[in-house]
Amino acid sequence: MTPNQLIAKIKRAEDYLTKNAPRIAGIEAVNHFQNSFQNEGFTDSHLVKWKTPKRTVTNSLWYGFRYGAQTRLPNNHPRRWKTKGKYKARKTNPITNYSPAATRKKTLSGTTGDLKNSISYTVQPGRVIVESDQPYARVHNEGLEANVFGRKAIKMPKRQFMGNSIKLTAKIKHEISKDLKRILS
Repeated sequence: MTPNQLIAKIKRAEDYLTKNAPRIAGIEAVNHFQNSFQNEGFTDSHLVKWKTPKRTVTNSLWYGFRYGAQTRLPNNHPRRWKTKGKYKARKTNPITNYSPAATRKKTLSGTTGDLKNSISYTVQPGRVIVESDQPYARVHNEGLEANVFGRKAIKMPKRQFMGNSIKLTAKIKHEISKDLKRILS
């Protein structure tokens, strides 16, 4: 190998590290963090599952709850026109926003997947920033306090989907070293 060929390979490797490697790291990170929604847990060195939501626990008052559900009121409900018979609640303090699909829906996925799809990356000199632009992302990721329906403040359970990950770092190192070997060989 001549000195000019060696210099050309080093130049290609340098270009790769400044232009392509950050994009590869960003894409790998976004894919890794989006897999948290599929796995319903965060993978650092191993998968840590999220706490089960109350809407999937059968003995919870929130069982089957879906915000904005269009469940019809029972025929004998007092708010229905021409009520026949005495109204008998299905359960104490009944939730009329019941949806059978809500009991099977994945945690944090919602109906639109906005939180999962909001994860993106930007490349700045010397670093890659992976973030979500959803205002509630940090509340779920870190388990902070939130207002439920704008009234009562509760502490949300921590359901981390982004953060430092040993497996992600190993995956990025593997991809970049594989490409550098190919460039320098």
